[in-house]
Amino acid sequence: MNCFELDLNGEIIRLRLRSIDSVMIEKETKCKLLDFAQDYAITSIITMLTYMRRFEIPNYSKNDAYELYDKLVDNGYTIDTILYDVIYEALAVSGFLTQADLQQMKGLKETEKEKAKNEIISELQK
Repeated sequence: MNCFELDLNGEIIRLRLRSIDSVMIEKETKCKLLDFAQDYAITSIITMLTYMRRFEIPNYSKNDAYELYDKLVDNGYTIDTILYDVIYEALAVSGFLTQADLQQMKGLKETEKEKAKNEIISELQK
């Protein structure tokens, strides 16, 4: 079974979202999966991490996901990089996004960052 693998200081973390888990997320949140996945809230990230680890560890809990989130942060990840470089990558491997969709999303994110940076510089120069 395909999965997204992440190496955290020699510990391999495998993530994959199965269809049954995506249905559970939609029932739990009353929101379409891809809409939910775009939410920058930590609770959304924890929910996604919880279900993405359950393909390998069936009883993976939200407390386990909090620990994983903290490990990611301790290894230099931010909410932004957890979403784009972990969750969205795992969604692509799981068949919920194509690689082209993923690259387009990353490109839009970079464009938005550059625009915000230019706006800040413009305001500072006034």
